Amino acid sequence: MKWNTTPVGPGPLPDDIDEAAARWSEVLHDADAGSDGERTLRAAFEAWRGRSQDHAAAFRRVESARALAQAFSDAPEMLALRRETLTRASRGRLSCAARSYGVSIAASLFAVAAIGLLILRPDAPGRMVRGVQDAIAGNAFETGVGQRSVVTLDDGSVVTLNTDSRISVHYEGNTRAVTLERGQALFKVAKDRSRPFIVTADGRQVTALGTEFEVHMSERLFEVTLLEGRVSVTRERAQPTAIAAAPTSELQPGQQFVALATTAPQVRTADVKREVSWRHGQVVFQNESLADAVAEINRYSRDQIVLGDTRLAALKISGAFNTGDTDTFVDAVTAYFPIERAPGQRDAIVLKPRAPERG
Repeated sequence: MKWNTTPVGPGPLPDDIDEAAARWSEVLHDADAGSDGERTLRAAFEAWRGRSQDHAAAFRRVESARALAQAFSDAPEMLALRRETLTRASRGRLSCAARSYGVSIAASLFAVAAIGLLILRPDAPGRMVRGVQDAIAGNAFETGVGQRSVVTLDDGSVVTLNTDSRISVHYEGNTRAVTLERGQALFKVAKDRSRPFIVTADGRQVTALGTEFEVHMSERLFEVTLLEGRVSVTRERAQPTAIAAAPTSELQPGQQFVALATTAPQVRTADVKREVSWRHGQVVFQNESLADAVAEINRYSRDQIVLGDTRLAALKISGAFNTGDTDTFVDAVTAYFPIERAPGQRDAIVLKPRAPERG
């Protein structure tokens, strides 16, 4: 099913939260990405998900079950479950809504099958399996492209997730452990000297007792920016519950640990307000290359900008822009530089040098 009009929702939602979450999962995956209908539909979904923590948790369970079902789609156990589900639907043993939405409405059954597969399939990729376990248990939190989310953990620590980010939380014994699986997060840690707060990301660990800091990881960099307190940055330990004896770097407020793919890690002074401007819905550039600015703007939108000429990459840009407002950024760039938007491009916003005017 593809939406060709502007939908306002998936139709009347069932009273059961898990079934409603499965319905949302189905229509969101079927919607045409980037269309007006998809944006309207996603806005309606966000309103439903934000209505209660139970809604958000149910949707995480459904999405995790869907991911595992896809990953193990050829497993005999999953094929058997799918046949059983379809047989039950054809015999009228599922509700009308369940028959209409088939496999997605059976997401809770897939979640049950997932637990069995974790035992039956020891060859399953470890990271994927752990991710499914975390989501089903309610230990994983994530945002989509262009979204931000604030999560309060069991100890009172607050995590603000930036666009397209995901964390998993494991509080065990005397350690508060969090894994940043992708993206960017700001951590405001509740003080507890008996239980260090450890964030693992990109092969490194950031340890704090009570402080505020940001961690950002991408394909090209790893950054830790300290706002308050004190943190240490170490290489990931073989035993994640032990405290490192020799930290790689120890940061003071206003400092930033930076590790790029091609250079040795360094500690430098950071413009903290600019670094965390994203939590207020802004990105701020100060004499940044156009290539880096475009990469940052692209993080917040499905409408991707492409530089159609490599000569444009080194141009320098400064300014503040709202996250997700790609059009305003493009308007500013094309007004300030001799750049224009290439016509007729459907899949991306292509920028190229402006053609000289003919006299």
